[in-house]
Amino acid sequence: MEAHAVISELLGAWALDACDDAEMASVEKHLLDCPACAAQARRLRAAASWLSVDRVQPAPAPLRQMTLARARAVRPPVPIASLVESYAGQVTTLARLLDSISTDDWHRAEPHHGDVAGVVAHLASNDGMLADDLGLSVPAGDPWRRQAEFLVRALADESDLDRPVRMAGRGEPVRRPLRDALVQRAFETWIHVDDVASAVGQPEQTPPPEQVRRIADLAVRLLPAALRAHDVRVPGRTGCLVLTGPAGGEWSVALDEPGTGSTVAFIAKVDAVDFARLVANRRSPETVDYQVSGDPDLAARVLQVAATLGCD
Repeated sequence: MEAHAVISELLGAWALDACDDAEMASVEKHLLDCPACAAQARRLRAAASWLSVDRVQPAPAPLRQMTLARARAVRPPVPIASLVESYAGQVTTLARLLDSISTDDWHRAEPHHGDVAGVVAHLASNDGMLADDLGLSVPAGDPWRRQAEFLVRALADESDLDRPVRMAGRGEPVRRPLRDALVQRAFETWIHVDDVASAVGQPEQTPPPEQVRRIADLAVRLLPAALRAHDVRVPGRTGCLVLTGPAGGEWSVALDEPGTGSTVAFIAKVDAVDFARLVANRRSPETVDYQVSGDPDLAARVLQVAATLGCD
């Protein structure tokens, strides 16, 4: 399943049958689970029909593939560039923050990893796991910065966003597509920017809305499996998360096996940035301002499980 932001970029091409086979499959799989994108897709297909552009004779397969390959050689597809840029931006932000603090600040207490040095070492370990899965030999040197900058440069030449890699998290690592791991790397780096800033008395920072939206989308896609693991199951029901602010949107959360829910048990409305920090276990349902219609106890249980998704 593609992130909402990525799918929305493809819907116009999908409506005109201009996606490649992999993109077409990703869009159609996503549309089965996302009513908002499905409605938009129907509108675009209808518009294509009105314009009589939905019956254009498709190009021969060899010509199509040659043209797409040439276009991508000149300019890489937007998703990989955008995902890497988000990660690179957070790496730069953290590097600047670390440059601004004193030697003593590295030993300031931090509740999750002991001190600032522990935060950076933890981040280096998780970044290193991705580098290992990509088969990269990271040069010796700074335990985090050199590694992160090397990883960013290497990712600029990566093209297979569906390549399975390990995700950072509690317990045994699970494998997911590289596109999800890149969202997670940017997410975790941002959260540790906040951790370091808090430890040294500086304010929190908020990523661009598009990055927050990707974080929320990944979290919501991970949530059903986490709910089942915590035995939060309500047969035939779904939950609805309405995230507000510039990064906002609406997501459906399966409370049963995927694809079986039909009745909405609750609608929870919460700021998108607060939700992202909740997922990172830097906020709790008790400290986040949210409103619920429907079953408030069930909504609280879902948000409690959401707070376990982060890789700390």
